[in-house]
Amino acid sequence: MKLTPSVHGNGRIPFAMSRDFFDPSPEQQNIVLLDAVTLREAENLIESCETCNPEGAQIPFDNILDRVTGSDPTVTDYILEEPAKCPNCRREILEKTLVGAI
Repeated sequence: MKLTPSVHGNGRIPFAMSRDFFDPSPEQQNIVLLDAVTLREAENLIESCETCNPEGAQIPFDNILDRVTGSDPTVTDYILEEPAKCPNCRREILEKTLVGAI
């Protein structure tokens, strides 16, 4: 991670993270294709989704996928073989859908 100094009005020189921290290069990026079996395992950790529980669903589904796969969340993106389903309302859940987790 590269750090670049920036000067603020208070006279202190904090360090700001470079854009490289947020945008990994293609060589660093990890794309994971999730099969139905792994997807069902992740679905078992969902209580609700942002549609049926707007206040309780605060975790992006890809955080659950990171737990199930053991992948590094800073460099991993997912491609789902099929959408997951909410156990309450049966609506589709994609990688960035907010969920309530067990």
